[in-house]
Amino acid sequence: MPEHLQPVAAALTDGFPELVVEHKADDWLEVKITADQSPEFFRHVKEHPGLAFDYLSDVTAVDYIDQGLFQVVYHLVTIGTNARRRGKLRVKIDVPRDNPRVPSVVDIWPTANFHEREVYDMMGIVFEGHPDLRRILLREDWVGYPLRKDYVDQRPKRTRVTR
Repeated sequence: MPEHLQPVAAALTDGFPELVVEHKADDWLEVKITADQSPEFFRHVKEHPGLAFDYLSDVTAVDYIDQGLFQVVYHLVTIGTNARRRGKLRVKIDVPRDNPRVPSVVDIWPTANFHEREVYDMMGIVFEGHPDLRRILLREDWVGYPLRKDYVDQRPKRTRVTR
């Protein structure tokens, strides 16, 4: 791990000694936590002076159908003068396919509002405590979650018209 990221890795494990911090390309640091750890951990990475990951740039999910789980992925960055020295942080949380639930982080980063709604809309992952968890891209009466690998489109086939 590069020397300038070692204090960041140490600050990540401060309070979470079992955490494994991996260094990835382009100064991304990556950790995996549980859904139960997430509220405490996310407050830690935002409020700890050695971290201050103050911007949530993305929330997405991956469908590992063969393993029977989804993985919710958060991308965090620091905005400001020390941004380069702190790198970027990717946090992964595994959730079971049969009951995909994870606590919302809207109260920590308001930008999570639309990100979490999109993941809910496309993958069906419920963000517990979200203030307005409803579809954002698809109609309210849409059936299923189109980015799941087992999704089957039940709509009637349409004839393609070209001009």
